[in-house]
Amino acid sequence: MVDKPKNMLIGEMLLEEGIITKEQLKDALEEQKKTGEKIGQILIRMGYISKEILWTFLGYQMGVPYVNLEEIHEIRQDVLKLLPEQLMRNEKLIPITRQGRVITVAMSDPLNFLVVDDLKATTRSEIDVRLAPAEDIKKLLDKYFGFKEEDTGEIAKAKVDELDDILSAPIGPSQKPKRDDSEIKIVRTPFAYDVANQGKVKDKDISEPPLQKEPLQKEPLQREPLHSQSYEPPKVSNKEPVSVIEQNVNNETDTQSMMGDTPVNTFLTALLSESYESSTTDLHIEPFADRCRIRKRMDGVLYEVESPPRTLYNGIVNKIKELAQLNINEKNVPQESKFKIRVLGKEINLSVNTFPTIFGERIVLKIIKSDNVIINLEELGLEENELEIYKKTIKMPHGLILISGPTNSGKTTTLYSTLSALNQPHVNIFSIDDATSNYIVPGINQTKVNRKNNAKVLNYLMEQDCDIVAVGDIPDKETAETIFDMIASGHLVISKIRAGDIFQALQTIINFGVEPYLVYSNTLLVLNQRLLRKICLRCKESFEATNDILKILGGITDRKIALYKGRGCDECSGTGYKGRIAVFELLLLDENIREMFLNKEQPKKIKEENLKLHNLKTLKEAALLKVIQGITTVDEYIKIT
Repeated sequence: MVDKPKNMLIGEMLLEEGIITKEQLKDALEEQKKTGEKIGQILIRMGYISKEILWTFLGYQMGVPYVNLEEIHEIRQDVLKLLPEQLMRNEKLIPITRQGRVITVAMSDPLNFLVVDDLKATTRSEIDVRLAPAEDIKKLLDKYFGFKEEDTGEIAKAKVDELDDILSAPIGPSQKPKRDDSEIKIVRTPFAYDVANQGKVKDKDISEPPLQKEPLQKEPLQREPLHSQSYEPPKVSNKEPVSVIEQNVNNETDTQSMMGDTPVNTFLTALLSESYESSTTDLHIEPFADRCRIRKRMDGVLYEVESPPRTLYNGIVNKIKELAQLNINEKNVPQESKFKIRVLGKEINLSVNTFPTIFGERIVLKIIKSDNVIINLEELGLEENELEIYKKTIKMPHGLILISGPTNSGKTTTLYSTLSALNQPHVNIFSIDDATSNYIVPGINQTKVNRKNNAKVLNYLMEQDCDIVAVGDIPDKETAETIFDMIASGHLVISKIRAGDIFQALQTIINFGVEPYLVYSNTLLVLNQRLLRKICLRCKESFEATNDILKILGGITDRKIALYKGRGCDECSGTGYKGRIAVFELLLLDENIREMFLNKEQPKKIKEENLKLHNLKTLKEAALLKVIQGITTVDEYIKIT
């Protein structure tokens, strides 16, 4: 394939390669106007191209090679066992081969860097990503993980499409999920293991009544050995114990107190108290055959902590569901809710999400502190000239500013820091998002909106005489076109978008079917970012960089350079890190850069011109600078480079 700009549309690529004719592309575009389908699917349906050709070009556009799974005749069992089946089904991926420490994985979304990072951490191997259609991945998963029948029952496999429907349906605490014979059923395996009785338990043992009616065990909580050396066991704070759940956010009704000396209450009190003090963002309670694992995320990284005996798992789940007013008896469909607690005199919002697995319900508790402070733009991590350019651009009267990056890269923090900097009595600012924000900015109108309705809400906001509108996400063509209509009417729009780099952020919008000239002519600036963990100041220490480290950093190996790391202390829970800082890469779309885009110049050439014109840094250079300044470590630098 001749080297083409990766921001070209698929139809243009196919046309330039001579795979389709102008007439065929014209026919497909006319059909797209009628059906709204993606152009590639239309070309396949019309018989102009094959599926393999389409996905090969899509892979080229993403920068990820396409793999034809239909040509893979066999995958070794030891390779398949590298990853859990549920993970593969949820994320639509499958390992294909393993060569040494490199695992080749086919993914339907190979640009989901967070999942790739998790795969690296889970397998402790390098991940070689390949692009493959979700339906082909599912066929392989069904081939190797079909229905299994045991003496005591059957494990029914959830269909991906049905699961997506359930997850997209709002299931609140006051709503009992409707069921019918066609609904998914996830029946637990007969392998759930009872640690106390040293034997297998039946499914009915998993569905025991809530703990407050009949405690599971009366003796004091006996914790298992610590699974990771990164954390000390959770301890009950001496300042103030976790109080009762005061009020359920959804139903606004009082709930029963978390009182008493039962093992479950004691454990949850200690866990929530310690999690709050250590700035944990979310807790993961996961059941397995012989144990209950608990992990907590700090500074973007999951750590395994001391977990309770498997016999306490049911009581913990039932207690959490009771406090969140979820349906305790419903264990086979996902549920979600929110409630409030007060810890150390601080009110915390907890978001609860349950998900069925073969060994029980997996629960994620997201901790949202109500006292989150808006970070000033000067404290985000922007370098001096980047900050000057960004401040100048956000004061433009109209245009689009895109804040891009993968999930959990700090986009929301940057968005609300930007809105806070623009917040003035004479400026009318409105923010819409599909999730309740961790940040509340006095003077800014904030509304929670289902992302599918973004376009409709934006049309209503036209009548609200807004000056600045912040959009939590651009999910579709309709939203994108409405944003450009608002810009034409004199509005400044600031939006987050999930993308791997500055060019992918623009290309994502173009791929919806928006004309490229509309995107390039209306976008003022694209800011791509990542988060790096900061070295704990309390245990920070210097060391002389080895030649191997200097090679990684691209430095001169015959020089002595002092770098920094954290040795681990009580302040950082033994991790060596405390807090995070963002690194950025900016693309300023001035007249010169816009012209290069419209002339379909190579992204590499555009990037070089942008960096040279405005004295900017790449993401890699920005991360390296933070290492040299002693803010972060070489390991964090390697993660994003």
